[in-house]
Amino acid sequence: MKDEIRRIAQQFIAAHYPGSDIAWIGGSAVQGNLTKESDIDLVIIDEAETPRLQCYQFHGWKIEAFIYTASSLEFQFQTARYRGIPTIIKMCAEGMLIKDKQGAGKEFQQAAKSLYEQGPERWDEESVKEARYQITDFLSDFRSSEDFAESLFILNKVIDKLAELSLRAEGKWIGEGKWFARNLKAHNKELCENLAGCTKEYMKSEDKTDITSFIESILNQYGGELFAGYKGYLL
Repeated sequence: MKDEIRRIAQQFIAAHYPGSDIAWIGGSAVQGNLTKESDIDLVIIDEAETPRLQCYQFHGWKIEAFIYTASSLEFQFQTARYRGIPTIIKMCAEGMLIKDKQGAGKEFQQAAKSLYEQGPERWDEESVKEARYQITDFLSDFRSSEDFAESLFILNKVIDKLAELSLRAEGKWIGEGKWFARNLKAHNKELCENLAGCTKEYMKSEDKTDITSFIESILNQYGGELFAGYKGYLL
């Protein structure tokens, strides 16, 4: 399958970005866990193009092309470290390098590997306090909500922010969608499984007792709920 993916990717680049300097195949196509819904993720450096994400249908495959210049990719690496989401760094670090005109692709790949191993910028005390305040606020809304649909949306915000706190306070990567869950599970399998289990039970019973108690117990590890005395600056 990898050979087929590589062939399709090379044909795509020749057809759409013939002047590109560097290209990687990333994501599921490289990891070997393709599903029927999988697409081919490509990171392409082309100095003649405007940095963007562009999606294509090519020879029966969905293709997501992440287009950068060399300088914009370097900036994206640093932005990713600040945001804690390593999508592009991971694709370049673990990706299959399929085009490298001048040899700079290997340098980018080594830099990406180093950044990925370093992890994101660890949250400082103020960032932890902000997360505690936000979780406190959402949790208060969740406890008092009597509308199941509203409660689901509030709980989703609580879970996202709690997972983010648990990872960023420890200097670990977060993620989007499935990668958020995978990174949390890799860091703390017990937390991830208990959080999923309590959520599943709440969905079945609509009883908030266990899920609320579990969230409170995790939040207590970082100082507990925070409202009175919290101060955040508005931009």
